[in-house]
Amino acid sequence: MQPIRDFQCASETSLSWAFGCSRTGASHISSGRPCEDAFALFSGSSGAKPCIAIAVADGHGDPRHDQSRTGSALAVQTAIDELVGFQRLHLHDVPNLSIRAEFKADFPRRAGRKWRDAVSEDAARRGITTSPDSSSGTVEYSRYGSTLIAALVVADMILISQIGDGDIVLVRPDGSVECPIPTDSSLVGKETHSISSRDAHLLWRTATLDRGNGGVLIAATDGVSDSFDGSEGEEFVRFLRSLVARIREFGMESVAGSIKGWLDRYSALASGDDMTLVFVCINPAEDNQRDAGLPDGTGSSPGKVN
Repeated sequence: MQPIRDFQCASETSLSWAFGCSRTGASHISSGRPCEDAFALFSGSSGAKPCIAIAVADGHGDPRHDQSRTGSALAVQTAIDELVGFQRLHLHDVPNLSIRAEFKADFPRRAGRKWRDAVSEDAARRGITTSPDSSSGTVEYSRYGSTLIAALVVADMILISQIGDGDIVLVRPDGSVECPIPTDSSLVGKETHSISSRDAHLLWRTATLDRGNGGVLIAATDGVSDSFDGSEGEEFVRFLRSLVARIREFGMESVAGSIKGWLDRYSALASGDDMTLVFVCINPAEDNQRDAGLPDGTGSSPGKVN
């Protein structure tokens, strides 16, 4: 599987239908820089159990992180591999409480280690063995620095893990918006954590959502929310709801076909940054089939954005 920098769809009939799109930011185009975002999707079965896995990454992109385009591509590849591997190893007759605990403990550590191994292999293959201003002869992981959001949709739950900025939200059928991993208040301005950090294993945040009535899971790099009023702003929430409403009215294929143009326009008019958006339309769990449907923008729920 190769990381995607343009457009891809995936589906697993019993679970969901997903698509994603990455676009080069307007400021990158004007300066001749490539897109440093990447995403990857997986749909199918692991250990005879259906699942959908998604990953979204944003390479840091400044001169200190001159290999971040490769770093983001390696990040989404390794994340998908580890998500599918977790499904195979842990989701067979294991209590949900144990799965949540094992995901929080295991996934960040394994994904980070696999990413570093992939970076070391790439650096050795391409002769990138020192930092730009050093002769130490060691791999400088920060040159490949990237954020990463990863999610796994399985029978009755959604497992989510994130390091660095970006957004992942779930719009429920009643229109409520769940933000399982809120913005890190310890960061200032455009600061972000990185999968390349020496203490990265301490910087991951994880969450688990019940699949329940399903909904639309949306993952995006920060270029999208920065085009509005930030990750938890009202404008951004309205934008997400409007996209989900369009899916309901016009269908996934129609919206998927329009995403490129929308992202290009937002980048040109607002943030100028690369933009990646991944949608997963999640079917209700078997016990909730009677409540199937897409959000209609109404309803409320404690602790959620309405």
